[in-house]
Order: sequence, then structure tokens, then C-alpha cells
Amino acid sequence: MDIETLTPRQWIENEEAYTKLLEDQNIRDKIPFLNVNKTEHFKNLSLVKFYGMVQDMDSPEYYLEKFEVINKITKQSTYVTGKYNENITVEDNEYVNFENSSNITSERQTFVVISVPAINSWVHTLDGKFRLDVTKNMQTEFSSNKRAYEETMDVEAGPSNVEKKVCSEVSKAPYTKSTSSNPKDIFPFPKEGEQVFHIKLYTNQDKLKINDVCEFVGFLDTFPTLIPEVCDAQMDTDALNAPASLYPRIHCVNYKKMKHNNPLLEEDTKIENIDVLRKDLLVVLTQLLLGDELAAEYLLYHLISQVYLRRDGLALGKFSLNISNIPSLPSYPIGLYKFIEKLLPKSIYLPMTLENLNDLTFVPKKNYELNYLSSGVLQLSNNTHVVLDETKLSPGKLNEAGLSNIKALSSCIKHQSLHYDFKFYPLEFDCDIPFLILSEGKSMIPSDVHVVLQPDEMCLNNFKEIVEAADHFLKPDLLNNIRKYLTSVRLIDYSLSEEIETFIQDEFVKMRQDKNATIDDLHGMLILARLVSISEGKKTLGESAWKKASEIEETRKIRIKN
Repeated sequence: MDIETLTPRQWIENEEAYTKLLEDQNIRDKIPFLNVNKTEHFKNLSLVKFYGMVQDMDSPEYYLEKFEVINKITKQSTYVTGKYNENITVEDNEYVNFENSSNITSERQTFVVISVPAINSWVHTLDGKFRLDVTKNMQTEFSSNKRAYEETMDVEAGPSNVEKKVCSEVSKAPYTKSTSSNPKDIFPFPKEGEQVFHIKLYTNQDKLKINDVCEFVGFLDTFPTLIPEVCDAQMDTDALNAPASLYPRIHCVNYKKMKHNNPLLEEDTKIENIDVLRKDLLVVLTQLLLGDELAAEYLLYHLISQVYLRRDGLALGKFSLNISNIPSLPSYPIGLYKFIEKLLPKSIYLPMTLENLNDLTFVPKKNYELNYLSSGVLQLSNNTHVVLDETKLSPGKLNEAGLSNIKALSSCIKHQSLHYDFKFYPLEFDCDIPFLILSEGKSMIPSDVHVVLQPDEMCLNNFKEIVEAADHFLKPDLLNNIRKYLTSVRLIDYSLSEEIETFIQDEFVKMRQDKNATIDDLHGMLILARLVSISEGKKTLGESAWKKASEIEETRKIRIKN
């Protein structure tokens, strides 16, 4: 039996074996991919997979995991499972015996999962290889001789106090509600084709957090949702109007958190010629930074940075970069960003205009009336690079919202955490968002590293030609290899030996004697030296990497003083 044709009942009968099968990536790849296929092309309860970001979570709900169904004519009873299904369906000559003490009520958790925000177009293009021949998976009409019972219960009420919700014959039309009906503020950066699903999770609910990016495998529930026109008037209309009624559901049988979303890089991919790729990338970055080799080095380290450890309130590894002295060429910041966009799987460009600061919502906010989390500019998954263009800032006054947005940005950069607005209380969420700030003078926003750009006059006068040359230089194979390089070196399992730790202690003593260095200076050097090392494909720190980090830091600081 092909795994993609399994039904919920078949899965339940041999759940352990099928879950084991999903560990094989080749088996997993056979399951239809909803990110590039529409839900209306699938039959109800088809096994599918969806790759997305957890945007919100609902309250837990009860469902009937096992219940008795009785034939009205023969009085024969059978036990049916409600697991991995939204509705209980019975024949016209059957009914559900809700009073049977042997019925089993269980709990499941619902997560709102959206298309990963800020995915760049080249990732979508590569994902397109999973598009189906839709004629093989077209929806079929629902059988008209079955009645549907709404089995979901509010967990707060408890199973014993819930009034049975029985719906009359429902519409034959499959559930195909488009995302245009969704609240528009559920996506940080709305784009055509983005999707929202309610993922029903039966196990490991506590291991999933808001903003996690996962690949979910489960049964797509396209059965029509209950609507007031066809259901008992006593049903809870608030529940019917909740966002759950707008989204298709996936009853999850398995999920895995993703370390990255680069479709070019598989688990067993080995990157060769790292030195050559590093050199070629630095050539391109140096040209795009107008001949400035030092700025190119720091931009490379920024592109491969991530938070690798949290300790004592510190997010170690963050490497937000402020490049100042950006030339007054209107096309320069966006031209630079266009190349960053080509290299990274996820990125956004945000002009720091007065209008954007005053009008955009940066922090997610809970909407209690509709019971959903409205998104914000900064609700992003880990390793989404944000390019802030401060050169677009004009004189004017920040309103209250603008000041709050600047505060949120600063907190996000300094602590890699963000306080979501839950109206009655703020709730802190950790994040890992690398920020690149382009500014004329030193940015008004804090950063971990500040580099003063020193453009070459000839490059400054020929930026258009530089962009064309860089495009020509980055042939498809080289471009894809650089994309793989940037992701793979970030994932290197880096560690320090006892010998190297002793070396670092000795170096710190010298730093304190020569330059009155602080513990923050040591943290900064450790992070920079680590980035130098992994950019060269090394799993530990060597004396040469420490020396190189020291030299470029010295040059950077001299520039700032001058």
C-alpha cells in the first residue's frame, strides 16, 4: 500500500509502523506537498504535508477518540474512532450513542500555521518541482446519505457538560474557503498564494512553539464546516464565526522542526571547495560594497550568523550589522538588497520611512474579539534577515506607535526577544533575526557591529555596471553553490577544546593589559572568531582565525575614530 493513499483508520491500525516509515525521506517525498498545490485538488482526508510557521495557537479541545455507533434497525453496535477527523459521519439508519460510558474522550491542540513569511522567490521556484498532476487528485463529492456530527468540544466546558451538537444534512460542496477570507493581518507581509491551516496536534503539543517552522504530515480535512444556516440554532455562533471556520484543517500524524528552509541543501549534502566559494562570494560582496573589502568581510559574517546559545539573559551569536556612510544613490540600498535576496532563503527589505514607522504594526497583538493573533512586522521565523534602510528616513515627528516600534526594534536587536501584546499583559518570545542596518551616519538603532563604508570612487560612479557584472559572474551553478555554502556553514557543529579555551584566556589577559578590554569585548571577539572559523568550514577555533578577527576588529575601530 502506498503511504500517500492511507486513510485515518488504516493509519491508526498500524500507527507505529507508518510513523517509522516517515523517517525515510524518500517515503516522505511521495506525500503531496500543499505549499505548491491547492486544497481543492485533494479528496477529503487525503494524507498531505505542509511546510509552515506556527503563527498562533488556540485553546485545547476535546474530541471523541472512540465512540459507539448503533444501527437503528438491527440494533447492532460498533465502535468507531474520531481521531484524525473533524466530524463524525454516520449512515441515515445509524446514530451515535453519546451516553455509552465506554466512549473515550481525548484532547488535541490546534495551531494556526501559515506559509513561512519572507520566503524569497528562488525558494518558491525550487519548491515548484513538487507540483502535482492535479487530475489525479481531484476532489470527489461527499456521500449524501451520511449525516455529520460536530464532535469538537470546548476544553474549558469539559466533556460532561457539553451539549451535543448535531447537524442536519450538510452541503455536498467540499471545503475550499480561500485565504482571501482570512484576517488580512495574520501575515506579516501579505503575498499572493500564502496559505493558512489549522493543524490539529494529538501528541507532543508542548514541544511546539509560536514561530517554529515545521513540516507537518497529516490528513487534510476538507469536509464542510458547520454553518448557522444548516445547524441547530442553539449552537455557539461565536465558535462558528471564529477563524477556525475559515481555514482548512490538517490532522497531524507527524511533524519535524526544520533547521533551515534551503531546498538545495539535503541532510547528507557535503559542501566542497569551501575556500573557493568563500573567495568568490567575497569578490561579489566587495564589488557590491563599492570596493570595500573590510565591509564585505563583515557582511559575510553577518549572513552566516545565528544565536547559538542563550545564557544569563544573553543571546550569544547575534551579529546585527550597521553599515554607515551609505552613498546617496537612491538605487544603492535596494540594489544591494536584491543581491542579498538572491543568496538567502528568507529576507525582507524595510525602508525606515517616517510613514512606515508611524503606521506599520511591528509587534503581534492578540485580538480577543475574534480570538486570533494579529501579526506584526517582527513576527518572523529564525534566520529571517531583515535589511533596514535608514537612508529613507526624513525629518518629522514619530507618533506614539512610531516610538513603540523603534523600542520594539531596539529590543529585538539587543536581546533577540520581543514582547507580544496580549492586551492585559506582554508575553516575551525569543527570536533569532539578523538585522542589517544601512545608514548615512551611525544608526539611531543599536547594533552589535558598526562598519563605516569606504567606497572606491570608481565603483561609486559605476554601480549599475557593477550590478550587471555581478549578475553575469553568478552563473546558476555558482549561485546555487553559494546558497548551499551560506546555509551549511551556519549549521556547523562548532566547539572549543580545552587547549583553545586556555589560549583564549591568555589572549584576554593581553587584551585587558593593552586596551583595557571588558568582558563584552571578549564576547564580541569570541563571536567574530567563531564566524571567521565557520566561514572557512572549520569546526573549532584556531589561532589564525583569532588573529584574523583581531586584525579586522582593529581596522574597523580605527575607521570609526577617523
